[in-house]
Amino acid sequence: MLRTLAQSRAAFGSRLALGSAQWGRRRVSTVKVGEEAASAVASRPPAQAPKKKRPVGGFRGGVVGFLLGVTTAGAAGFVYLIEEYHKATGLVLSSVDELEKSSAKVREHVKKIEAVEAQLQKLRQTAATTQQVGQLRADWRKQNDILTRDHLELKAHVWEIEQDVESALGKRQQQSA
Repeated sequence: MLRTLAQSRAAFGSRLALGSAQWGRRRVSTVKVGEEAASAVASRPPAQAPKKKRPVGGFRGGVVGFLLGVTTAGAAGFVYLIEEYHKATGLVLSSVDELEKSSAKVREHVKKIEAVEAQLQKLRQTAATTQQVGQLRADWRKQNDILTRDHLELKAHVWEIEQDVESALGKRQQQSA
C-alpha cells in the first residue's frame, strides 16, 4: 500500500484540521517510512533549471534608486527652504519691530516740532517786527524831543516869571525904602 503525495498531504491537512485534543495522538500507519519517501520523490516533477534573471531588474533598481534619491534630496531641500523661510521671516519681523520703534520716535519728534511751531506762530502774532520796532523807536524819539522842548520852554517860562517876580519885588523894596 503505497500512499501517493496527494494522500500524504490530505492526511497532513487533516491532522492540522483536528482539534487540539486530537493533535497529540499518534496515527498508526502500515506504510514504511522509506517507501513513503520514495513515493514522494517519485511523484515529484523533475527539477527545473533555475530561471534566468532578466536584465530589467537592474533597470528597475536604478529607477527606484533614482526616485528614492530624488525624493530624499527634494525632502532635504524642502527642509532647508523651510528653515531659511523661518530665518527670513524672523529677520523681517525684527525689522518690522525696529521700524515701529523708529516710527514711534519720529511721531514723537513730529509732535514736538508741531508744538514748537504753534508756539512760534503765537509769538509771531504777538511780537513786533523790525519795522514796527523802528517805527516805535522813531515815535519815542519824537515824543522825547517834544518833552525836552516843552521842559525847556517851561523852564524858560519859569525863569521869566522868576525875573518878573524879582523885578517886581525889587521895585517894591525900592519904593518901600
